[in-house]
Amino acid sequence: MRGSKVACEVATVVALVLSTFGVGIGVGAEAAQASSSARHGASKNSPLVAPKTSPVIDARYLTDVAKADPSLAPYVQEHGNVALKAVLTDGSAFCAFLERGGGIDNALLNVAAGAKSVESTTHLPFAIATFNAIEAVALIDLCPGEQRLVPASVRVKLRRLRSALHPAAG
Repeated sequence: MRGSKVACEVATVVALVLSTFGVGIGVGAEAAQASSSARHGASKNSPLVAPKTSPVIDARYLTDVAKADPSLAPYVQEHGNVALKAVLTDGSAFCAFLERGGGIDNALLNVAAGAKSVESTTHLPFAIATFNAIEAVALIDLCPGEQRLVPASVRVKLRRLRSALHPAAG
């Protein structure tokens, strides 16, 4: 019961921030400003390309991350829009690193290094569970096509998580 109350509180914060800031915390423009020429297998130096999202997808992603990791609620409540942008940017960056190529391990390491480099500004909790939630939900909501890069056993877990986050969608 406590987890669902926290998730509800975070969803309310997300909705409030989205409406207050004109629904435009859009990761697409901020998280990975880049040329659209970068594709799978591009060099490590190719620009990152954020996944194409919308305010609706961004809000669903933030709500789903809050459900997947209810411990983020106090962080979001304390840091507001900075926290929402940090979570959204990390999920988008993860997808962008996957899109650029180099494998999932490289994407995980790059996102962790990036998050650590701005931690003094974002104060994003540097916990494995937090990053697991951000990245798993990113694979569900922001870049589902990249699920092909993970082992079959992980894809099964992602389908279970998706079903738990979106029971009507199955």
